[in-house]
Amino acid sequence: MDQSGSWNPDTSPVLADMALGRAARLGQSRVQRRAAFLVELVNIAPVRVGPDWRLAGEHLRPLQPRALGDLAPVEISAIKRQFGLDDEAFERLKRTVKDWHGAGDISPYGVHTVEVGEVSADSSRGRGVWSTRDHESKVYWSGGWVENHSIRDFAKVLRIGFAGIRSEVETCLSDSELTDSDYPQKENFWRAALSICEAGIRLGQRYAEEARRLAATAQDEDRVRLLAIAESCERVPARGARTFAEAVQSLWFSHILTCGEDGINANSIGRLDQILYPYYAADLAAGRLTRDAAREWMEELACKLYLDYDVQAITLGGVDQAGRCAVNDLSYLVLEATRNVDFIRDVSIRINRETPEKFLSLAADLIIAGGGIPFLFNDECFLPALTGHGIPLSDAWDYAPIGCIELTIPGKANPHAVSGWFNASKCLELALFDGRDPRTGEQFGPTTGTLASFTDFEALWRAYTIQVEFLARRMVYHCNRGELMQRERGPLPCWSLLTDACIERGRDITNGGALYNFHSICLLGTANTADSLIAVKKLIFEEKRVSADALLSALRNNFEGHEELRQQLLKQAPKYGNDIPEVDDLASRVDNHFIDLMDTMRSPLGGRYHVHLFSFLCNIHFGKSLGATPDGRLAGEPIAYSLSAQQGRDEQGVTAMLNTLACLPHCRAAGASAAIIELDPKLVEGETGRQRLVALIRAAVTMGVGQLQWNVVTTERLRQAQQDPERYGNIPVRVAGFSQTFKLVEPELQEHIIARTKHCR
Repeated sequence: MDQSGSWNPDTSPVLADMALGRAARLGQSRVQRRAAFLVELVNIAPVRVGPDWRLAGEHLRPLQPRALGDLAPVEISAIKRQFGLDDEAFERLKRTVKDWHGAGDISPYGVHTVEVGEVSADSSRGRGVWSTRDHESKVYWSGGWVENHSIRDFAKVLRIGFAGIRSEVETCLSDSELTDSDYPQKENFWRAALSICEAGIRLGQRYAEEARRLAATAQDEDRVRLLAIAESCERVPARGARTFAEAVQSLWFSHILTCGEDGINANSIGRLDQILYPYYAADLAAGRLTRDAAREWMEELACKLYLDYDVQAITLGGVDQAGRCAVNDLSYLVLEATRNVDFIRDVSIRINRETPEKFLSLAADLIIAGGGIPFLFNDECFLPALTGHGIPLSDAWDYAPIGCIELTIPGKANPHAVSGWFNASKCLELALFDGRDPRTGEQFGPTTGTLASFTDFEALWRAYTIQVEFLARRMVYHCNRGELMQRERGPLPCWSLLTDACIERGRDITNGGALYNFHSICLLGTANTADSLIAVKKLIFEEKRVSADALLSALRNNFEGHEELRQQLLKQAPKYGNDIPEVDDLASRVDNHFIDLMDTMRSPLGGRYHVHLFSFLCNIHFGKSLGATPDGRLAGEPIAYSLSAQQGRDEQGVTAMLNTLACLPHCRAAGASAAIIELDPKLVEGETGRQRLVALIRAAVTMGVGQLQWNVVTTERLRQAQQDPERYGNIPVRVAGFSQTFKLVEPELQEHIIARTKHCR
């Protein structure tokens, strides 16, 4: 803790590990230890009420406890020096962290992974297919263990507070039959839930005490401010909120508490305008609040949520339970606050044909200003996608995206978001080379023949689907292992407490407590796979301008000595993103096949496998282990981002790109879909330009495009930011499901963004 009382990065890990050790010494079950840890964090966290702020509270800790088993000797020595630890103390610290997490490795991405070799001596189970260390996978990556990436039932805390939730838990304990065979398991969870309630109540109390202490020596307006904070924190989040100010404070405290359990990354807010609107409307009607004051509260909340990497998502708009447009005045206020703070914030809007023109125009203004915010989700695609995967409309209407794009039902689901990644383009490469990686000779997939052995295009397609199905089943196998491992070793009592049915069932969310359990799998490579398939189909099987042997030789050699052939592939085969039915149909075929396959899979909890048509940054990582491909792409180069075209290949304008996207099965992608469309600022200049963008958005809704992210920027401006980051690098850009200041983006990813087509028509 520094002199101001805020977290100091040099000391906070020690405090966190003190809490871990204390919780472990209590001799409790794992779920109870996790809950006790949160209580300890609340009790030891520095409490500071900053000057001028009306919204109190800071995150409990900046870092999750670290896995210490694989640190280099120099790192271990540095930790020992920094914290004054001898060898024995450091070993105790390692044992504490290991006991907290359970056996196995914790990846730097926050998910539990197990080496394939631990699973089976049978190499066909997936040897060499994925890596737990560098996230540079070849065919797939699978986890199954997922923390954060959630939206909790914050509205419940606002209604009844943690004291009210505690009463629910106590009623379950008192009313349950002691001899019920399931009672010991339920009691174990309920005891943990009571600790979480204690932590939530104590969090508000500590800030109330600090505000009153400061108020005792404060003057005039500052004293009034501090006393108002104290009064609010004495009530929330312990009890239900009565006013808009108390509701915002209670929401923020609840978010702090949930992030204390499993980290800040993608623990998201959900439908903020729907959660807060009843309090806003009541305060306006009673004269307790003005619209300007409410906007200031939203600006403060935006500041509290700010991170360089914008993943604490807010969702606006959409529909209500009756299917009516849910845009309200608070929806506008949040967008206005986002514009006013003028930094990157993760804000999504749900849109449909009934979305008001005024709301879309305000969203368009923000998009034109740059940074890709807000990004847009089409209700007319994703409601059918969710109901088609077993979620009744009575709950699906309330969906919201987590972090980047992952869909969940707030407070009712364990979505296992981004439980796995699957590279379709690598499967096509294996289909061309009889299941072998042409660069390493490793046999990843079954033997299905080489391209030279196929008599027609459908034979190639069958080989591709065999590779996909063989490897996807192994990915799901590892996801299911991860789910079972988390059930045993990684309960999440705070998330469970704020998820419907967990209390009633007496089960942690990792153990079947939630109403809905599903895993979301990201499919990568739609554009490159389609481009490669159409190139082979036309140039080899239909027009016979290229021989199969010549293509295989060129691919093995990364087109060295075959540049003329590469140019044929680039220029004479149609490309995805240009409204060309024959290639777009192949892209749709690739996506539908994978969705059909995942629809046959189930997890240990009976959960379904939802598909994200999304790549995040993995299009770069997976591209590194992919050889040259028949679309003319060189070995190691990135593949296309999500459903966007390969960089520079969408040459026929933004309307053509939208037409391509409209061919894809967004209405079946229950995990959501994603595409980034880059626009030259001249296309959206002035009032005419704004109207043009609104018209494009409305067209996308009508055409059935699922999710869109927009960048408004020129290549020249990005090069300027790259060359002189201190003067020009603060330009915000949409990166890959998130936005970030350009100078903070790593050089390789900067080049990827620069290479995207900037549509000017």
